[in-house]
Amino acid sequence: MQSISLASHQTATFCTAAEGAVLLANAIKDESRQFRPAVFNALVLWVSSDSSKDLAKRLAAINEYCPLTGFVECGRYATSLATLDSDKLIRPKGNEQSIEWTVFSDKRSIPALKLQYQADSLAQVNDQGQGLISDIDSALAECKQLKRLRNTRLTATEFNPINTGLNCINISANTAKGLADKLQGIGDDKAYWVFCAFVGSSSELEPMKELFL
Repeated sequence: MQSISLASHQTATFCTAAEGAVLLANAIKDESRQFRPAVFNALVLWVSSDSSKDLAKRLAAINEYCPLTGFVECGRYATSLATLDSDKLIRPKGNEQSIEWTVFSDKRSIPALKLQYQADSLAQVNDQGQGLISDIDSALAECKQLKRLRNTRLTATEFNPINTGLNCINISANTAKGLADKLQGIGDDKAYWVFCAFVGSSSELEPMKELFL
């Protein structure tokens, strides 16, 4: 699975979220970029706002749930921008050319997915343990109390997905152009925004879909 992201502060000129989606689509079609995926199904996450202050607020809530590099960096920039006069800032020239693919060789590098894997592992241990303890309970009544204490401990560590308020779009595409064409239809007219697209096979994207869809 790979990801590619773009935020409003990275573009050479001010543009809307809809225009940013076009820039991201062009980057996806660019065959010169390194680590380009071979499969182009995607889960696209994006958020936009009319002000940098509101964008920073939204991203703070999202990043607390599932910090993603592109969203964290955009959140920091939006927070800083909220305290500055935007007309004093010099925007980078041609910075959209620096959009590059990020490879996730281990999806557990995404904190929320790591917690999800841990929860699934604990649940499996819990199910196996319940079978063993049911045999012991028939002979040792005191094990019932130990079982309740253990279940409480396991449940306390379980990761529970929440509604993040993100715009989340699942896209099926056979080619980079197919994905890019569908990306160009999203976005809005707000000036502060960030996109993050996770791209790969359906099975690779499934854990991300479980978190966000």
